Amino acid sequence: MKKLLIILTALAVLVSCSRDSGSGSASDGDVYAVSYIQELSATDYEEAMRLTEEGLRKGRISIFYANILRARMTYLHTEDYNAAAAYMHKALEQEEAKDPAVRTDLLYHLATILKSGKDYTSLLETCTEGKEYANISGDAFYENAFDFMAGNCLFDLGEDESGLEMMRGAISKASSIAKSEQEYGHLIFFEGQLINSLIEIEDYGECLKECGLYEDLVSRMEKKFPKSDPEFYDRDRFYNDVNLAVCQAGLGDMPSAEKFFARACSREYAKKSGGKIRMARYYSVTGDTERLVRLYTEEIPFSGDTVSRLYGQRLARLRTAYEKSGMVSKAREYELRYNDLSEKIIEKEQSEGTLVNAARFDAQRYRLMLYDTMESIRRNRGLIFTVIVLFIIAVALLLLKINNVFSKKIKRYREDADSLRKDLSSIQRQVSVIAVKGMADKKESGSPLQELIERNGLYLDKTLNRETAAGKLGISQSEISNMLAGIQPGLKFPDYIKGLRIQHALELIGENPDIPVAELSERCGFYTVRSLQRAFLSITGMSPRDYAKRLKQQNQAI
Repeated sequence: MKKLLIILTALAVLVSCSRDSGSGSASDGDVYAVSYIQELSATDYEEAMRLTEEGLRKGRISIFYANILRARMTYLHTEDYNAAAAYMHKALEQEEAKDPAVRTDLLYHLATILKSGKDYTSLLETCTEGKEYANISGDAFYENAFDFMAGNCLFDLGEDESGLEMMRGAISKASSIAKSEQEYGHLIFFEGQLINSLIEIEDYGECLKECGLYEDLVSRMEKKFPKSDPEFYDRDRFYNDVNLAVCQAGLGDMPSAEKFFARACSREYAKKSGGKIRMARYYSVTGDTERLVRLYTEEIPFSGDTVSRLYGQRLARLRTAYEKSGMVSKAREYELRYNDLSEKIIEKEQSEGTLVNAARFDAQRYRLMLYDTMESIRRNRGLIFTVIVLFIIAVALLLLKINNVFSKKIKRYREDADSLRKDLSSIQRQVSVIAVKGMADKKESGSPLQELIERNGLYLDKTLNRETAAGKLGISQSEISNMLAGIQPGLKFPDYIKGLRIQHALELIGENPDIPVAELSERCGFYTVRSLQRAFLSITGMSPRDYAKRLKQQNQAI
């Protein structure tokens, strides 16, 4: 053990020195860090993609991580979902993606991309494959996550009832097994998507019930992970307050709707652009067209990072608001106005050579945790590798020690067991021989029981037992016991009869060594050949065939 400790200490010091000596190049490697490139992509997508390509060429980023990074950035900052999905497929082709747990996570991200791109056929196929790998990796939560995505897909395809039923079932199962902070984040996102679906079909009664479940999930997560970002809980409760207000407005209960909406407006997230965009849903349901138009034109005007993804949503909400207020022609007017504005923005972006950025949601930070973890592992791979090697060596030595101890114990137990079996077999043969000898001695002295049994040949009866013997001899069973005790103390009736039968078998073999074993069994009163062989072996220490063979050899020698 002392040698092992010395080796482990030396390796640890070696790794420490190597890390210190390489610290001078750390700043050079930071530009290729996944976290840095992802942060850069928010403001300069093209530069982030260029750095990814450069890091790949220089060997700073593997093909696996590079394709994941490309897929993430393309998904978040453009609307080219086909390209994002293609990058993710390339990542799935790499060796690292063969691990079931890693593949499960990547397939989940691919499903998210396909949903945004409305590629429902590929989405359903991905959900099926993802659920299989989640099952293989033993991740029950992700199995239900893929069920939810599939249900959400069915809903988008118009299968409202089956889609909602599947989503509810997946949320219910996932809720009972969620443990990590990330899983709770996914769960809250799923519940929010279900609420959005119910609002879309204007099922406000069911939506109110789901809002209650949503609040319960947020409270459970806050209690379980009190150190999480407070802004996360503020945002989720803001979403729920707005959804409650929308549902109450849809049901015609405006006092309750205004109460919930006022509570939503009092939250910090209401001041952010994401919060204001969500508030537009309430104004569209209540038909407050003036507030909705002012929100879009003054508070969250169209810009390069919102026009592409949110344009259709704004038109739909404006149309809903004007229709609620009975101004259908006004909805068309604003549609034309925003079409013109959109074209001007697109022209400006094309002339400046900039790319359109889509809206980004804070909930996506959970999905970024995987890649930050991967980057941390990449940076510290030397130390991690050494720790793993040392751990494997320590475990191997421990296993060898345990195996050596158990091998010795097992060997000793086997030797003891063999010795015990031999002792028991020897004792059994000795007892049987003593019984036969005792019976032979008593035969000479004329045992009453032996005379009765042998004179009548009762021991050759296969069905003979103590009770039938007493009946045939006209004596009681207790008298038989007394007679047995007179022959040999502790001698049992079955052993006594077995001894007589074997004695008869010895006589028959002595007369004819070639007598078949089956005939010998039948003539000596045994039910089967196996019974004869067991009894013969226990008394003589050999089989009937071996005894006959030895007897013939003795006769020939004479």
